[in-house]
Amino acid sequence: MKSAVVTNLSVTLGDEKGEMNLSWDSVESAELYVIQFSGSRNSSNIMTAKKTSSVSNDTLWKTADIINESKYTIRGLKEKKTYLFRVAAVTSSRQGPWSRTVKKEI
Repeated sequence: MKSAVVTNLSVTLGDEKGEMNLSWDSVESAELYVIQFSGSRNSSNIMTAKKTSSVSNDTLWKTADIINESKYTIRGLKEKKTYLFRVAAVTSSRQGPWSRTVKKEI
């Protein structure tokens, strides 16, 4: 199912307070994308594995949205807080693996 892997996830600050813009390469077989995020007051509480999409088992992921485009703006995030972001493509048969996790402070 390699064709359903989301690649090149990019996270940048949005134009308004509390916004983060996410974008990634389109997956040809994707019908939808699931966008998730997780936050922590202290970035040292967030454990990420280098160059993989895995994070510590105690990370609480929240689904921001399920969309059919390869870009999305998350609103309502708290400033001076570090967040993790990940995206998965959904094909007609199943959800693919999560993208690499991107860590960003707003």
